[in-house]
Amino acid sequence: MLQKGTKLIITLACLSLAYYALAEVYRVVDENGTVQYTDNPPSDDPTVEPVELPTINTQPGLQPVKTFTKQEAKEEDTGYQSIRISTPAQGTTIPPGQESIPVQVSLAPQLKDGDAIQLMFNGKPYVPASSSTSYNKGSLIRGEHKIQAQIIDSKGNVIARSGTTTVYVKRHSIKHNNN
Repeated sequence: MLQKGTKLIITLACLSLAYYALAEVYRVVDENGTVQYTDNPPSDDPTVEPVELPTINTQPGLQPVKTFTKQEAKEEDTGYQSIRISTPAQGTTIPPGQESIPVQVSLAPQLKDGDAIQLMFNGKPYVPASSSTSYNKGSLIRGEHKIQAQIIDSKGNVIARSGTTTVYVKRHSIKHNNN
């Protein structure tokens, strides 16, 4: 348990850090024409002018991947240790002229009797669920596409899914034709 004096010191330290985060920035030009930026300008210098800084560009944090404790894994156990899209790799770019994407699903252990793999392409079933782990997705249009594999049990329930693999398909455009 912290003593009152220690709590006060910690509180004051935090408040002083917040003060510095809100500090102003000033532009100062010395007698030689050298420009300096400071948060503590000389009070008698007529060249001091406040600087408006742009808003800081921030990005939202990444969402952590849920990890299971051994107990949670037993409760969620479907018998599959892993399922993933092994081909194509995440972020693959499909060049102009390539008309299809070979898709390979890897899982451990092997598919159980009564279960099937459903390949999803942009959130929709690509082909009927089957025991196949190899697919060839054709009729590609330009743009970003998301591929996922799901394991479906005999009752039609999704019992496991892979992560989503994103691929990018490039196609020639008449808009950007150089001929």
